[in-house]
Amino acid sequence: MTSGDEVTEDALFNLGVDLNREETVGGAVDRTLTAIRAALGDAAITVWRNHNERDSSVENAQPPEQPSQPAFSSERHIGRPGRTPPPDAALIKRCFTTDAPARTDGVAGPIAPDDSRWLPREELFVPIGPERVLSVGWGHRDAATALDGAAVRDVLERAAELLAAALDRIGSQTREPTGEIASEIRLGAFQQAIEDAADGVAILDDESYVYIDQTHVDMYGFDSKQELLGRSWRELYAADEAARIEKEAFDALERDGHWQGRVTGSRPDGTTFPAELSLTMVTPSRMVCTVRDVSDREAREHELALKERALDEAGTSIQITDPTQPGNPLVYVNEEFVQLTGYERSEALGRNPRFLQGPGSDSETTKRIRTAIETERPITTKLRNYTAEGEPYWAKLSVTPVRDANGIVTNYIGVQHDITEQRRRIRELRDQTERLELVLSGTETGIGEWDFSTNTVTLDATLRETVGASPTTIDEWQAVVYSEDRERAADALRRPIETGDPAAETIRIGTDDSEVTWIDIHTVVSDAGDGSASVLAMGRDATKRSERVKWASKLFDQGPLLFVQTRAVGGEAVIEACDRSFSDALGCEREAVVGQPLSEFYDDSSTDSLQSDGYERALSGDLTVAERTLVTTDGDTVPCLLRAIPRTVDDEVVGTDVLFIDISEREKYTRRLEAVFNSPHQLTALVRPNKTVTDVNDTLVARIGVDRSAIVGEPIDKFPWLSLDPNHGLTVSEAVNRAGDGELVQTEGELQGPDGLARIDVSFKPIRNAAGEITLIAVEGKDITVKTRQRQHLQVFQRVVRHNVRNDLNKLVGWTTMLAEEPDADCRQDHLRRLTRIFDGWERLTNKMQVIDRAIREIPHDESTVNIAEVTEKAATAVRDDHSDATIAVSVDATDGTVSRWLTHPLTEVIKNAVAAGDREDPHVNVSVRQADDGWLQIVVTDDGPGMPDIERGVLVTGEETPLQHGSALGIWLIRMLVSMLGGEVDVDVTDTGTEVVLRVPTASANRNPASVEPSRMA
Repeated sequence: MTSGDEVTEDALFNLGVDLNREETVGGAVDRTLTAIRAALGDAAITVWRNHNERDSSVENAQPPEQPSQPAFSSERHIGRPGRTPPPDAALIKRCFTTDAPARTDGVAGPIAPDDSRWLPREELFVPIGPERVLSVGWGHRDAATALDGAAVRDVLERAAELLAAALDRIGSQTREPTGEIASEIRLGAFQQAIEDAADGVAILDDESYVYIDQTHVDMYGFDSKQELLGRSWRELYAADEAARIEKEAFDALERDGHWQGRVTGSRPDGTTFPAELSLTMVTPSRMVCTVRDVSDREAREHELALKERALDEAGTSIQITDPTQPGNPLVYVNEEFVQLTGYERSEALGRNPRFLQGPGSDSETTKRIRTAIETERPITTKLRNYTAEGEPYWAKLSVTPVRDANGIVTNYIGVQHDITEQRRRIRELRDQTERLELVLSGTETGIGEWDFSTNTVTLDATLRETVGASPTTIDEWQAVVYSEDRERAADALRRPIETGDPAAETIRIGTDDSEVTWIDIHTVVSDAGDGSASVLAMGRDATKRSERVKWASKLFDQGPLLFVQTRAVGGEAVIEACDRSFSDALGCEREAVVGQPLSEFYDDSSTDSLQSDGYERALSGDLTVAERTLVTTDGDTVPCLLRAIPRTVDDEVVGTDVLFIDISEREKYTRRLEAVFNSPHQLTALVRPNKTVTDVNDTLVARIGVDRSAIVGEPIDKFPWLSLDPNHGLTVSEAVNRAGDGELVQTEGELQGPDGLARIDVSFKPIRNAAGEITLIAVEGKDITVKTRQRQHLQVFQRVVRHNVRNDLNKLVGWTTMLAEEPDADCRQDHLRRLTRIFDGWERLTNKMQVIDRAIREIPHDESTVNIAEVTEKAATAVRDDHSDATIAVSVDATDGTVSRWLTHPLTEVIKNAVAAGDREDPHVNVSVRQADDGWLQIVVTDDGPGMPDIERGVLVTGEETPLQHGSALGIWLIRMLVSMLGGEVDVDVTDTGTEVVLRVPTASANRNPASVEPSRMA
C-alpha cells in the first residue's frame, strides 16, 4: 500500500467512525466533504439535492406523460465559488453512463462564455440515496488527469455509501410526517392512489363504496360489484378488526391524509386473508382505498423468517448483499455478524461491506474481492477488518454469487470466520518452531510439516540435507522412503492425526538398490485450530548418532523452556521480547520485563558473567551453554541452563535469541539423589559393567580409610578391602557380572577399614539408561556388624546354656543330693566347695555376657583411648590377683601405643586362658608388645601349657560357630568378637612347648593400609 493509499484508507475509516456518532444531517454532510477533500486534495466538492423528488405534484391525479428532468441545488460545498450554477441533468447522466469524469469544457448549462461564474473543466458524480448527488470537480484538466479515475470513483462511492447510511439512520430517528413532508404527501396523494391501484381499488364517500373494481370484489369473495356498492367498508372486516382499523387509520387520515397498514379481510364464506390496505383522503369526505392480498407474501415471509432464524442461529457470521441496488448494499446480516463486528443491524444494512475495512486492510486483498464481484465469481480469502470500536480482527471470508432462474446474479452471500485466535495460535506455533530450531541448530535435527489436506510437504534445510531430497508432496515423500519402510512411515505420520498421540519410528531413506540413511522421526499433530490435517515431525540421522544430538535430547529433559530476545544497547543486553513462561517464572507481567536490562533479573554471579564477557561471546556466537541464576520478584532464585545465539537484522548482529532451561526441579532431584547417595547409613559405589569404579560416596570413603582417587577408576574386584561371604559361593567379580546381565544380586560380605572389620549386607543393582541399556551397577552396602554380632552372641549364649549350664545343673543336682546325705562334715565341705565353684563359674559367665553386650553397643561409638602399656599391665595384674601362683612377664616396645580401652577385656581373657591351660602348677606366661611395619600393634601371649585345643583355636582364628564344651567357651568368643570389633585379628600357633596367641590391632592414630594385608586374612 502506497502512502497515498494509506491516507485515503485512514480518511475513510475515520469518516465511518465519525458518522456513526453524528446526529444531524448537516453535520454528516460536512464531515463527508471534509474527508473527501482530505483524500483527494484540491478539488471542488458539492452535495446537490434534487427538488423534483420533493416537489412533484399530482393536482389532476393523472400520471405525467413524460418524467420531468431533475432540478438540483447546492446543499453543501467545499472549494466552489458561491455563484456556481447547478449541474445539468444530462451532464450527470453522462457521468453515470461513462463511469468516469466527464469533460465539460467550462460549460455545464446555458451559461454565456463571458459569464463570470466558475465552472469545472472535469466533473464526476455519484448518487447519495434517492435525493442527493455527490460531485467532485477540477478547474484544470491537468489536475483531473493526474488522478486515477477509477480510484477517485471508488473514494466517492465509499464516501457516498457511508453518508447515505448515516442520513438514513438520522432520518429514521427524527422522521415525522409533518411540515414539508406532510405537505408532499397531500400534494401527491391522488396520484399515489392511482399508481398503487395495481390490485383492488375502491372509492368511498362517507365510508360507503361509490366505486369498486372487479379485483376488489373478487378479493373479498363477492360475485358482483353491485353487492358492495353503497355498503359500508366495515362489513368486509370482523367487528374487532374494523374497530382497530378505525382507531389506527382515521387519526392518521385526519392528520396526514394517508394511512397504510396490514389488515385481515373477511369473506362471506367465513374465510379470512391477510392484506395491505392503503387509504388516501382526496376530499374531506372522499377517500381512495387500495388493497392487496399478501397471502403469498406472508407465506414467503414466514418461510424467509424460518430461514433467517436458521441463519441467525448459525455459529458463523453471514451477510447478504443486493447487487441490483446502487453500491451493492447489505440487505441481511445475522446475529453472529453483529457479535463479530459490533455493528447493529440498523447500522450495517444499506451499506457496502467495505465499511468494515480500515487502515490495516490489505489493498491487494480488497482489490481481489472487488474484481471477483465485478466478474461475478466466488472468492475465498483472508483479510483484516475492523469492529465498530475500531478494533482489528482477522476473518476468512467466502463470497458466493446467487443467481436466479435466468442466471442473473441477484445476491452475494458472504461468510466470515473469525480466525484471529487461529492466527495467534499459528503465530505462537511459528514462534515455538523457531525456538525449537534455535535449540536444534547444529544438532543435525531437522523439522518438517506434512499437510494431508493440501497434500504438501515442507522440510527445513537440515531435514532436506539429511533426507538428500526436497519432496514437496506426500507422494514425493513416500517415493524417497525405502520400500519396506513406507507403510511404517505413513503410519507414523497418520497416527497423531487419528489418535492425537505422538508417534516415533526409525525408517530408511533411499531406493532398494542404493545406500540407505537411517532416520529417527518423531511426529505430533499440528494444532493450528483450523481443522487442518497436518503433522509436525522432527527428523535426525540415526545412521551415526552424533553426540550433539544426544546432548540436545538431554537438554530438553532438563526442565521447562523460557525464551527471551535481547537487543544490544550500548553493549548491554536489553530485553526486547519474552514469552509468558519467562515472565511467569519471574513472577511478573511481560510488560514489566520488556525494556529492562537482562542483568536486572540475574543474581550477582550471573550478572558478573554477563557483563564480563558473556554477552560479548553470545553476540559473537561463541557462547554455547552456560549456567545462570534468575531472581524472582520475591527474591527466590531459579537455576537455569542458558543457550544464546546471535540475532541478525539485514546481516547485522543486533542482539541475541536466548533459551533458558529451568533446572530447578532437576537440581532438587539431584540434591535428593545426592542425599541418598551420601547417606551416612549406606555405603555406595557406582561401577561400570567392566567392573571399573566411577564414583563412591563419602560414607564408603570414610569407612575404608582410603583416598577417593585411589578407588575411582580402578577395578572393584581387585580391592582387598571388600570380600563376600564364602558361604554364599560368590565373589565380587561374579556378582558384578550377574548384575551386568540384569540380575539383582544380594549377599553378605566383610569390609575392612581403620576401625576394624565390618559385616555388611551388600547388593549389586543394575541401572539402565533411557534406551534400556545397563550402563552402571550400584553396589550398596549396609553395616550389619552389630546385628551379626548380636546374632552370634545369642548363638553362643544358647550353646553355652544348652551345653555348659545344662551340665552344671546336672552336677548341682548330684552334689546337692550327696551334700544332703553326707554325714561327714569334711566331705560336706568338699561338696560345698564344688557347688561354690559352679556358682562362681555362672557369675563369670554372666560378667562375660555383660561385657560382650556392652561392647556390641558401645564400641562403634566409643573413641576413648589408653596407652598399650597401661592396657597390658592392667590385664596382667587382674590375672595375677586371681592366680597368685602364676608368673606373668610383660614387655612393651612400641613408639605409638595408643589403643581403644576395650582391648583390656580380650587381652585379660587371653592371659587368663594361658595361665589356666592344663591346670598346671607354677604356670609361666610371657606378654610382649611390639609395633609392626604397617603401624599396627602385635601383642604376643605365650604359655608353657599343653597347647590350645583345635576347637578353641578355630573359634579364635576363623570364628567358626562350633559348639564349645568347656567353661572357657564364652571367654574364647569374647576374645574373637572384641578383637574383630576393634578392627584386629587373632592368630594361634601351638607347639610342643606351649601355645602362642597373637593379637594384631590398629593404633588409634594410624590408619592401616588395606593393600598391605593379604586377602586371605580378611575372609
